[in-house]
Amino acid sequence: MHPYSYFMTSRFVVPLLCLTSLSAQTAPNVSKVVETYCSGCHNGRMRSPSSVLLDQFDAARISANPDVWARAYRQLQAGTMPPVGVPRPDRATYAAVLTSIEHDLGASAKPPVPAQSQDIATRLATLLWNSAPDAALLEDAQRNRLSDPATLERHIHRMLADDRAQAFVTRFFVPWLQLDHLGNSNPDKKLFPDYDPSLRDSLGKETELFLLSQLRDDRDPIELWSANYTFINEQLAKHYNIPNVSGQQFRRVSVSTPERAGLLGQGSILMLTSTPLYSSPATRGKWIRMHFLGVPPPNPFPNATPVSPDLPITPQTRKLPVDPCMTCHRNFFPLGYALENFDPLGRLRTQDQLGPVDASGAFVDGTSTNGAVELRQVLLQRPDAFRTAITERLLTYASTGSAAPINGTPETLIRARQILHSTPKPSWSALIAAIVSTKPLP
Repeated sequence: MHPYSYFMTSRFVVPLLCLTSLSAQTAPNVSKVVETYCSGCHNGRMRSPSSVLLDQFDAARISANPDVWARAYRQLQAGTMPPVGVPRPDRATYAAVLTSIEHDLGASAKPPVPAQSQDIATRLATLLWNSAPDAALLEDAQRNRLSDPATLERHIHRMLADDRAQAFVTRFFVPWLQLDHLGNSNPDKKLFPDYDPSLRDSLGKETELFLLSQLRDDRDPIELWSANYTFINEQLAKHYNIPNVSGQQFRRVSVSTPERAGLLGQGSILMLTSTPLYSSPATRGKWIRMHFLGVPPPNPFPNATPVSPDLPITPQTRKLPVDPCMTCHRNFFPLGYALENFDPLGRLRTQDQLGPVDASGAFVDGTSTNGAVELRQVLLQRPDAFRTAITERLLTYASTGSAAPINGTPETLIRARQILHSTPKPSWSALIAAIVSTKPLP
């Protein structure tokens, strides 16, 4: 049986039964964990506008406060809470608490309702092509064949191979990754004389071709961050210092420089997360939190003074006042520090405007990172955070057409976790099939 068919059969009961059993054993631990690790911040003396009062973290009433506990689940799964510098539970405790929260949130959630073949055809064509179903899809829908996993998988592969699948990249991935803002990036030519708007456009095309290849190869979504290849032409080959590439045509090439692996090594993302004058660890750190870890940065304090745009950001942000700014900033700035070896054009460097680049930082849990390779290794230790985040975004897109990187709802979180439990080896086709095979979330 195909993995995603578990989602539509009685075998889906197995992970839910496991959750029920584990929850009964671990539920008391949630209260203890909250008291031990959360009371320092969530105790009524609110340290930031994003804080939640401790009385809302009542482990006996998780289903009564789904928004609060869904938010807590995402933060715990990503490892971004507790914050920097305070005691943290071990991995086993994290896992037990996540299981208990997931069970209690899911216990009150409505089970997914299977969609009819005609609805599956419409949802699939809209999702992948932004159009009506073609004749082949309609024929199988009329014969009620789309509830068969093998038939649905065949159509997904066929449709992703079609040129019309570019609509999925353009309408979902581009706004989700915020690449629709890339056109606003214009590095200062006095500091970066090699910059040309055609370079920016080529960098955007590189990422779009990479995304389409990941879909067509039906990879695990986590490989967006680790794949050791990309798509370049002669212009980008010179930009990245890759030899033996000539002509305007884009072609797939292996990446021999480990810093270049996946999305974090692509110039579009690095340019997007920079200012016209300098790279921005703050913006890069926030981007990583939202797009890999699936959690937003802390909200600023009321009347907080913005960082001056007149100074290079690297030395300035490492000298922020200890309180109150650094209390929150140090939870995401160090993620961006690890990308300081990339300039605003996405080129590797060892020097910036002020001298030698310092790419040392740390994850929230204190794990040190120095450069993009070590950052990627730390992030990839939390693959479920990204898989949950991307599945939530796909669910929202399939239901509303919105691909913006915003917080999901408790309903999208639980549905995403149901899908991922039913697909032990996630792939794009498995996620797409599970999403279109059920009626959309309200």
